[in-house]
Amino acid sequence: MALQIIVTRTKGWRIISYSAIGVFLVLGTALLRTAKQSGTHFFLGENQVFVTIADTPAARERGLGGRERLEENEGMLFVFQSPEPYGFWMKDMNFPIDIIWFDSNKRIVEVKERADPLSYPEIFTPNASAKFVLEVPAGYFSEHHLRVGDSFEIR
Repeated sequence: MALQIIVTRTKGWRIISYSAIGVFLVLGTALLRTAKQSGTHFFLGENQVFVTIADTPAARERGLGGRERLEENEGMLFVFQSPEPYGFWMKDMNFPIDIIWFDSNKRIVEVKERADPLSYPEIFTPNASAKFVLEVPAGYFSEHHLRVGDSFEIR
């Protein structure tokens, strides 16, 4: 089963004037920063999920800690520079989640279903290296009939 993760990007306008290009770059950078902070829409199979991307050390360390909940269609995608068996904990978490590890080929290599906040300071570590990790509401993995070996696609 392939999971489709589709990133929609808008195409920029061609601007001839160098001053207009400068203004466009400044505004474009601000818009990208705002979009990154507000999250990205992904499609996993037929299901749309609003995903916040954690791609800096500070964002990955904070994760979902301190949040009150995730809606059914929300998640957080952790993006790492290189594949390793990254461990995850439930520090400062207020609700259970499913943690799904993906290798560099975008295949699910492991899952921790219903990781509970009371498990802290336990660290959940996969038996395989992962480059991407997706955190979604508890029960998402089984409710959407996902399996180890399923893959996702970014377009």
